[in-house]
Amino acid sequence: DGGGRRCWRSGFVRLASPLAEEPVPLGVAWFFQDVTETKLLEREGSLLRFRGNQLHRAGISAAECEDPAEAATVHVDFALAGFADHALLDLLAPDGPAAGRLVRAAATPTGAGGPCSAIEPGGIPVGYPEGHPAPRAVERTGSVRSSAITGGAADPRDWARARQWPEDSVHALCVVLRSRGRTLGVLTFLRGASRRPFERQDAVYAEDVAVRTAVLLDLAGVTRPGR
Repeated sequence: DGGGRRCWRSGFVRLASPLAEEPVPLGVAWFFQDVTETKLLEREGSLLRFRGNQLHRAGISAAECEDPAEAATVHVDFALAGFADHALLDLLAPDGPAAGRLVRAAATPTGAGGPCSAIEPGGIPVGYPEGHPAPRAVERTGSVRSSAITGGAADPRDWARARQWPEDSVHALCVVLRSRGRTLGVLTFLRGASRRPFERQDAVYAEDVAVRTAVLLDLAGVTRPGR
């Protein structure tokens, strides 16, 4: 099946002749059953339950935050569990010198794991190069996946540095943040070499997180400081 890995269940059955007056073993048969599809469905079901539970827990924790912006980062923190190694939150600047540009508003620590924290004061303008996945996600108002492996990068660290991501990043998923018909920014999830590239079902989950995050950011008026 395309050289992919398969999962097999096996068992042994003793062989005997029905014509013999006494049971005389003739040998042993070794049977195999391909249970790949069943195991994949079980794994997908378990993953969906875990992610649904994370969304539920994030909602409960976010409800205890007085600041909607803090509640937004809570959703990002819960999404990271078992999903990604880093998260970056970039918002479109509404006015000023950086108007229309993406500004880094929050991020997880670069060197080690930790919560997604706001960058003060006012964030840092990010000069993404042309064709970068984050601006592309904003332009497409959708999600964009990228990988150093599938992209044929000679050195994943150079690939990550060129995109202004942590050096251990190998796979990326950028999801647009939208609320009330407006684009607020983009949420980026990053994985290291020990994880698989992002797939379509990962993008669906990230979009669920982005919807909740965007609504809270809109409520906080993060993109309009004077509000």
